[in-house]
Amino acid sequence: MDLQERKIKFVQAFLKVESEKVISRLEKVLYDEQKITAKKDLKTH
Repeated sequence: MDLQERKIKFVQAFLKVESEKVISRLEKVLYDEQKITAKKDLKTH
């Protein structure tokens, strides 16, 4: 399974989530990863 397929499966599963707590936790993981990536990008430029 390639990355595109994994992302589609993840989004499909995410859309079925009914728990606000789970969505909040997933949002936090995503935002934290975005911050880390942004910091790495700043260091390499």
